[in-house]
Amino acid sequence: MQVANSLKRSLVRAALLTSALAASAQQDRFPQLKLEDTSGNQRALAERMLKETRVGLGGPWNVMLRSPEMSEGLLSLYNYFRWKTALPHRLLELAILTTAREWSVQFEWFAHYPLAVQAGLSPAVLSDLRARRRPENMKPDEAVTHDFTVELCRKHIVSDATFQKAKALLGEKNVVDLTSLVGTYISIGALLNVAEVKTALKDGPAYLPALQP
Repeated sequence: MQVANSLKRSLVRAALLTSALAASAQQDRFPQLKLEDTSGNQRALAERMLKETRVGLGGPWNVMLRSPEMSEGLLSLYNYFRWKTALPHRLLELAILTTAREWSVQFEWFAHYPLAVQAGLSPAVLSDLRARRRPENMKPDEAVTHDFTVELCRKHIVSDATFQKAKALLGEKNVVDLTSLVGTYISIGALLNVAEVKTALKDGPAYLPALQP
């Protein structure tokens, strides 16, 4: 009788756990926070995000609100690349989208695709990039930015040949900024992927499909 009761309790616990996991899978991993949901350091960061980001408390910022002290630094890096870097905006957006493609970050691609087109990147180049093909007809500075970013994402190093090309075409400061830019958007992309933040799009150039295994 004791064994039967123990088995019954185990089955009940297993059923409850399965139900909880199923319910959790149907919910956002990080439910959307509103300003009124925050307080203290989190409130201060939320107010800063509403002033300084393009999507308010959406996208990665909603996730980052869970760790205000860490996110202050990441937000400062975001603003540096948005307003202060000498890296040409066209190359900045190319590096961000290349990183998004390498990490299959749907929201990042969706958010930056129109900015890349506005910055002067060819839709044909972005179409190849979306398909994870090395784009044809890139300008020399675009080609080295693309290759530098891909090598860093895939191999975690950059070959001497690619480094020397980047240094010659972009300059030392911009090579440092490009390296840090990729690292910053890997961090943001990782947060988005862990949070499973996606978009409502199902097709079109601003929709990023997952990589095929």
